[in-house]
Amino acid sequence: MARRRYEAVDPANRLVAATLETEWNVRLVELEEARQAYQKSRPTKPQLSSTLAQMRAVLNDLRSYWYQDSVTNQEKKELLRCVIERVTLEKQASGKVIRAEICWQGGATSLIEVPKYLYSAPQLFHRITALARDLPDAQVAEALNAEGLETVKGRPWSARRVMDFRLSNGIPSGFTVTPQLRLTENGYLTTAEAAARLEINQTTVQKWYKLGLLQGKHAGIQKAVWITWTEEVERRLGGQASFDPRMISVKSLCKLQGKTWEQVIRWCVEEGHQIYRFRRGTTFRFYVLPASCSLQP
Repeated sequence: MARRRYEAVDPANRLVAATLETEWNVRLVELEEARQAYQKSRPTKPQLSSTLAQMRAVLNDLRSYWYQDSVTNQEKKELLRCVIERVTLEKQASGKVIRAEICWQGGATSLIEVPKYLYSAPQLFHRITALARDLPDAQVAEALNAEGLETVKGRPWSARRVMDFRLSNGIPSGFTVTPQLRLTENGYLTTAEAAARLEINQTTVQKWYKLGLLQGKHAGIQKAVWITWTEEVERRLGGQASFDPRMISVKSLCKLQGKTWEQVIRWCVEEGHQIYRFRRGTTFRFYVLPASCSLQP
């Protein structure tokens, strides 16, 4: 600035030019002093060098170092500048979440989602986000309480409070009926979705779940049942498996053991026998592939 002002002045105006030249020289002296002070404060090469063991020790305890009171925000910013090349922000359709793409030095990238408006600690948001992928709201609440985490108002977590937190922050879940927040790749289906794939009604799906024929998670009393769904389940109970000569029909086992269909199914599940469903004409029949040589109780 001092240089530009000096060069812009009319040479005929000697007094102004002399004043600006003096100011320029003062600024040059200050610049040189700043450069020398910076060079003196810079760590020497031996001070910057670290062994591989020292670097691994710091990385292993990076989280504890990061949250120490002795580490200032300015030092954290300088550390991030060393490892991050750029950050790209993208607003999501829901309007509540912003997706951040972090490009690290070296070419690696990471994707994280952060709420546009957050009224709680960031670690709480990320913890609930991680838990909601694999657990219903009731079990998320149990996990948070077991870890000693509380709500913003210092209250214990409940399924309703977890749900309210998720919805207000746009957190997706594998166990929600809200289409915009549903994670469909977590290996679980609603009873309606499972019924449609097996060509049965929802009541039958719930019955099979109680018998153990289908596995899953129950979100709580008067809450939805989520069915564990894999290719193996669809193959066995959807009628797509190949018949094995060792199989015996459940109907025959009912006669052999003198038990009802439900009792035989529950017993087979408890004993670890594989249950298959095959189409026979216009109906389906159940068969059991024994886990051992005998199907005797």
